[in-house]
Amino acid sequence: MSAFVLPALAVVACAGSDPEDGGRAGAGSSAAGQAGSVAQAGAAPQGGSVSTGRGGEGVGGGAAGASGSIAAAGSAGSSGAGNAAAGGTGGTSATGGAGAIGGSSGQGGSGGGGGISGSSDIAPGLDGLRVDDPCAGTPDTSTGAVCNHAMPTGAGFKSAKDVTIAGTPGTTYDVTLRIRGIVEPTQIDGGMRLDTTTFKYQNMTWRKVPFTIGGTVNRGDYSQWRITVANPKQEYFLNDYQTVGHYIFALDYQVTIQVAANSKLTLDGTDTNEREIVNYEKYTIDGIPGSMNYGQFIQCNVISVKPH
Repeated sequence: MSAFVLPALAVVACAGSDPEDGGRAGAGSSAAGQAGSVAQAGAAPQGGSVSTGRGGEGVGGGAAGASGSIAAAGSAGSSGAGNAAAGGTGGTSATGGAGAIGGSSGQGGSGGGGGISGSSDIAPGLDGLRVDDPCAGTPDTSTGAVCNHAMPTGAGFKSAKDVTIAGTPGTTYDVTLRIRGIVEPTQIDGGMRLDTTTFKYQNMTWRKVPFTIGGTVNRGDYSQWRITVANPKQEYFLNDYQTVGHYIFALDYQVTIQVAANSKLTLDGTDTNEREIVNYEKYTIDGIPGSMNYGQFIQCNVISVKPH
């Protein structure tokens, strides 16, 4: 399954059209009941114990429903501050993430399997995986400006971080990621584009979701941001706008990729020259740290992990 959420892309025009080298939780649901359901007690009077719900009364009660439905919390027990209440009878836990929360204190039971609650076991270190390419010195922040890489490698820049997927041997997982960051555009030849929608800006055509599976780099002098999976072997380009120039973009979209158990996943940024486009618009992205010294970055967060 490949799930895309179209981002609100921020695009800013440069002063000219010269190329860069010319001067530049998704928690799963849980049914009410004993098997893996989660209920949380509401506020209760001081002293005593919280009453146990049963099939439609008390904390965690509610009629049994189809697998995957969320159990609404009943009223709090007669006494006891924040103690966990037992789940009501009836219903089974749904496959998914953390169970439903019914009240305001004292969690009881356990969540269903899979979803984001299971991702920390299957994909340790992947949630929050991030690579930064900060600017060196005191960068110019005028429109279309470039800066030198703060951490150059030879004539250009290369930084990579990797994690190893756990899970059941022989199982391939659908890993849904939220991709966020500040990037310059690149251009990839070939490959597969699951989303081909575009928009016009400055008389140029840009991809709304610049995600490409496979392909070859057309312009190495513009940074490529990518995820590489060892098994099944694949490259995923994250900033393939199919157009280049002195522009800066704010990314926020979701994609689903396949990763086998015990396989390595690598996030990297690569540039073949010494410069990058500055975050001259000073873009920020809600919920995560911004650019380091007006540079670029990509951060991945796990939405869900489940068998393919």
